[in-house]
Amino acid sequence: MQQLLAQLLNDISEMQQKFDHVKTTDTDYDFYTIVVPFTKQIDQQLKKFRSFETQILHLNYMNKQKFDLLVSNIESLSVECHFKRTSRKLFTEKLKAVQYDLSYIQRNEFALW
Repeated sequence: MQQLLAQLLNDISEMQQKFDHVKTTDTDYDFYTIVVPFTKQIDQQLKKFRSFETQILHLNYMNKQKFDLLVSNIESLSVECHFKRTSRKLFTEKLKAVQYDLSYIQRNEFALW
């Protein structure tokens, strides 16, 4: 699971870079050649992540609603990072929340087993 969490955190960093790129260049990524393959990759990672849901829900500051929101935010960020019309404030808030939750899970992974 440690490798999966590290990969998700790397994916989140990549989303930040893609978002910064669309904002500075004022252009969107192509939907079919860039966005769709990237979101499919993220969906595969999240499928693996969901398989650990039961263990993750045992952490002190994690519950079903927070877990579902974390997954939903990652899914939406994976799409929103490709388009210039995305609100910087909302994107940044979601990104920070996702990074915080994933880091929390990563730091407390030992408690899961």
